[in-house]
Amino acid sequence: MTKKKILIEGWRGINHSYAMVNQYQLLEMKGMDLELQHLDLPFYNEKWNLIDNDSGFEESDQQKIALIQAADFTQKQDITYRISFPCRLYPAQSEKLFVYGTSEFQNIDGYIYEDRLQEGINNRSLTVVTPSNWSKIGFLKAGFDESRVVVVPHGVNQKIYKPISDLRRKQFRDALKVSDEDFLILSLGAMTSNKGIDILIAAFATLKAKYPHLKLALKDSSNLYGIRIHDVLAGLYQQNPKLASENISKSIISMSDNLTQNQLNGLYGAADCYVSSYRAEGFNLTPLEAAASGTPILITKGGSTDDYFHESFGLQIESTLKTEGRATYLEPSLESLINQLSILIEGRAKRLDNNLAQQFIENNFTWAVVTKKLNDFF
Repeated sequence: MTKKKILIEGWRGINHSYAMVNQYQLLEMKGMDLELQHLDLPFYNEKWNLIDNDSGFEESDQQKIALIQAADFTQKQDITYRISFPCRLYPAQSEKLFVYGTSEFQNIDGYIYEDRLQEGINNRSLTVVTPSNWSKIGFLKAGFDESRVVVVPHGVNQKIYKPISDLRRKQFRDALKVSDEDFLILSLGAMTSNKGIDILIAAFATLKAKYPHLKLALKDSSNLYGIRIHDVLAGLYQQNPKLASENISKSIISMSDNLTQNQLNGLYGAADCYVSSYRAEGFNLTPLEAAASGTPILITKGGSTDDYFHESFGLQIESTLKTEGRATYLEPSLESLINQLSILIEGRAKRLDNNLAQQFIENNFTWAVVTKKLNDFF
């Protein structure tokens, strides 16, 4: 049987979410009956580079990714798969074209390369790949037929993201200056408004009075987006001076350093819970990685994470659906966030089951499982 020839046009080497998805999928595709070629597209930000924005993969995996054959346009490809931002919907030389994209606010205005949206809609050989049913809605609103928008979720590598030993957990907590008695909440990401960090800090400030042993660790992605958690906190303190009290501010740990995948696993494992009180996400991979690392998660209900949430690894925050212009998002309930965090802090979340969580993720949300699903669509 002839191997399918697939040209992947995307990003490698950096830790942007699109690039990370591409690299994890490439590693899985290398083990499939496919003939792969790769074309490196220009990064969205000209300042991004392989040193400051390193992907954090092990050297052996980086070599496997780098050694994929370069694009040869003298050869006829069966499929072209593009995974970069903005979405490149222009025609391909291959018979079939798949383009990956997300619509965090269920709206893709400004997300299309050279504004060639209608050209993409009219191209019947083009299929959009998006990671959640929430995100899919944005492409349907834009005019794509439902049959041409497929949902392929993200996954985790359970060889990397797994429960850590007590010794390793202690080492990471010591590095963060967190004691055994402290209850550590963790959240990481771009620190943009859609992440809901402001709501989390408001809840933390309220709960700190009742639970003095509470600590909050926040890690930004300033190496990609230039938004530092220090600046975000300074803005919130200015808006609400009560948050700047020594009792609260000294219990917040800020991090900006770029981490490897193994270091991220250690950071997840060091926390007592992971919170993502998000307003809008295309998929939101970090809570799933945290769950795979054995850490209970608390995430907004009603959004993209509904596709993978399981009661064995966390709780959900009630939210209200909101619309502003052409954007749709969720507003998490502060009261619900406080109540659900209290349940986790007091150990009252009776349905948490790490063994069941690991099995659920292994069956449904590893990179091997989801990349096979992508290949089935190919």
